[in-house]
Order: sequence, then structure tokens, then C-alpha cells
Amino acid sequence: MAVWLRERILPPPMSHPEYARLITENQKKLYNYIYSMTGRRSRSWDILQETNLVLMRKETEFTLGSNFEAWAFTTARFQTLAYLRNQKRAPLDVLTPELVELFADEAEELAASSPERLTALKRCRGKLKDKTRKVLTLYYEKEHRIKDICALVGMKESAIKLTLMRARKSLHSCIETQLKQS
Repeated sequence: MAVWLRERILPPPMSHPEYARLITENQKKLYNYIYSMTGRRSRSWDILQETNLVLMRKETEFTLGSNFEAWAFTTARFQTLAYLRNQKRAPLDVLTPELVELFADEAEELAASSPERLTALKRCRGKLKDKTRKVLTLYYEKEHRIKDICALVGMKESAIKLTLMRARKSLHSCIETQLKQS
């Protein structure tokens, strides 16, 4: 492979093991941060990989001992915006770069408290009705379209949308209550 091509594709090897450790230790937080802005697993994994490449390329710009998490989250925010600019949006996809910017600060705060939130989410999810949990799983985990979920669970599109909206509100309220109690 030509040197110029290798340099464009592959990031340079990291010279500080501490920097590599910081990237590795923050993968889950970065993924949660990106996911909270995009709402789609596959999209979030793609953006995380791009973020990792940028972080590796910019190793020399980071000062060890400073706030790596804030620096990495800023990089992830810019990578999310770049990804959205380069994608052809689906007709009903309402996620725009402007919305990502609006939610990025809140997403950063949420990602920082993610272990407690995930524990609360698991507890709260268990309190939902079986059919609601199934709809949530199909939509958020399996990434099915609403139209496909209708056929799988025997509900109308409007009922699926209403179920998702109510579930999100219920989970949000339950999670906030759980976090206040702990």
C-alpha cells in the first residue's frame, strides 16, 4: 500500500500508553453519549468508530492530565454532526444537525451519569407491560420501522407511535424518580 494512502486510512500509532488507556476506558461513555444524540445503534457504532480514529489522529493535540472526557465528547459531537451532514436523511428522519447541537449538552451530562441511569432504566423497563416492552425492543434494539412493528404485534401505526411516546414519558419519569431516591 502506498505510504500516502496508508497515512490517510490508518491513524498513526499512539505513542502514549496512557492516552490509549483513556480512549479504551471511555468507550462506553462515548457510545452512550453518541447514542443519546442519534437514537440508533448502528449509526452510533459508526460514529464511535470515526470518533476513535479522530482521537487517535489528534493524540498530539491532547495534554495528558487535562479533561479527556470533555475533549472526547466534543470530538464525538463534531463527528456526529459530520456524519449527519454526509448522510441522506430518510423522509421521516427528524434528526438534524441543529437538533443534535441542542441535545448535545444534555447528552453529555446524561452520559456522565450513565451507570446509574442504566440501572434505573432496567428497573423501570421491568415495570412496563409485556407488549410495551416488546414494542420498545423492536423499535430501539432491533431497529425495526414502525410499519414493520405493526405487522409483528398486530397494532395500528398510530397505536405504536402512542405506545412509544407513553413508554418514553413513563420511563423518563420513573428513571428520574429512581435517581432522586438513590
